[in-house]
Amino acid sequence: MKKVVHKKKTNKFYKILSFILLLFTVFSFSVLLYFDVLPTKYLIIGGILLSIIILFVIYKLNVKTCLFTKLLCVLLTVIFIFIELLGTIYAFGTIDFFNNIFDTGYQSESYGVYVINKDLKLKDLNNKKIGIKNDEESNINKALDKLKSKIKYELLDYERITDMVKDLKEEKINGIFINVALMDSFLQDHDEELTQIYTTEILVKNEGEFKTVNVTKKPFAIYLSGVDTIGRVNQSARSDVNIVAYVNPITGKILLVNTPRDYYINLYSKNAKDKLTHAGIYGVNESAKSLELLYDTEINYYVRINFTSFIKIIDNLGGITVDVDKPDYRYNNDKDCGIGYICEQNSKREWEDKTIYIKSGKNIKLNGEQALAYARNRHQFASGDNARGIHQQEIIKAMIEKIISPSIITKYNTILKDLSKGIITNIDQKTITKLINYELDTNKKWDIEMISGKGTNGFDTCYSLGKYKAYVLVPDEDNLIEIKSKIKEIMG
Repeated sequence: MKKVVHKKKTNKFYKILSFILLLFTVFSFSVLLYFDVLPTKYLIIGGILLSIIILFVIYKLNVKTCLFTKLLCVLLTVIFIFIELLGTIYAFGTIDFFNNIFDTGYQSESYGVYVINKDLKLKDLNNKKIGIKNDEESNINKALDKLKSKIKYELLDYERITDMVKDLKEEKINGIFINVALMDSFLQDHDEELTQIYTTEILVKNEGEFKTVNVTKKPFAIYLSGVDTIGRVNQSARSDVNIVAYVNPITGKILLVNTPRDYYINLYSKNAKDKLTHAGIYGVNESAKSLELLYDTEINYYVRINFTSFIKIIDNLGGITVDVDKPDYRYNNDKDCGIGYICEQNSKREWEDKTIYIKSGKNIKLNGEQALAYARNRHQFASGDNARGIHQQEIIKAMIEKIISPSIITKYNTILKDLSKGIITNIDQKTITKLINYELDTNKKWDIEMISGKGTNGFDTCYSLGKYKAYVLVPDEDNLIEIKSKIKEIMG
């Protein structure tokens, strides 16, 4: 009697195990089909083979057979359930990542109050005179509404930041209220001691539409914008990395066009000239559309990356390995880096004992801080921004190679979570999975070519600085013609 009871319990266990395996299998395939994460032919072939194996295992679990076969089937069932569970977790993590990085079309703009006396508080400016830059009225009015809830003030309009700062120092005004990214750009070229005592943020809709295409059948262009700031990636900030990838899926050719940050161009929505880096202050759309004007072409998608967020990602990857170029100069401005060494500010832009040192040479392993420092450095290289652009591409390539390596599988979801804090894009999940499926389906060998914008040094008025003259790189016309010609060749 006891043997019969034991046998019934054993049979019940096998039935429950079989049901769990069947349930997980159906659910896993449903997830793959719903999110279209694999090419159809792989799903069909894999599905048929896996179904045969799983049905055979379930059959053996529920018929009379030797103990060894039963134990083997139990082991296989546990392995299949584990793999399907793991795959489902990774699939949902990936889809969640795609959803998190999709850009809603709004950027965050920070506005701050700046004063000379660092001991002042915002309340000390009540009923005082505050200067504003008057060429961005529509956006600043939203921020002024927030400032009105804190203090009362008298506004004075200025066209140039330099005039505002001059009047602030001469006590003709008591404070300056301005876009933080604009003030950062100004302070980068001016040695002024200003203190920010108040900050507020507003959301602004990015202007300019993008034409999407079938990425597996038609050529397309992706703009990669690297934002060298600390904070959210959708925050108004200068774009220090500007690379456009022109992709032709039919011919398998990719052209990477690196445009220097100081390139003197026409801003898309302002009908005025400025540095390319300053276009990022007005949104990633402004940068992309300005590059469209420069190269007389169309950009379909963009990816905006916050490079300071990559410090944590690179550290989670266990560092990256790159060939670090030997610098042309020993000094970074006034800082002695030593022979054969690159030195740069840390991620918080601190020097002194916080300086980051990197030895030049082949296969140098870099941590997050070192990788960011190498991506930033330009003063130690004769080609300046061009050298920096190449180094940034090498860092991105090294990161991609590390991310897709099998050793990273255990850190996959953690890395995606970190990446989601540092990237926004207008490429939707379906387009990304379509590209992935296309690559898996065709195993296409891509022919990648790279070209950089060249120019001559100059000083000219910049729209964002209130027509103040600053260092710019004037595009070389012959080089510009060459780039346009290559783009047309790639895009057909």
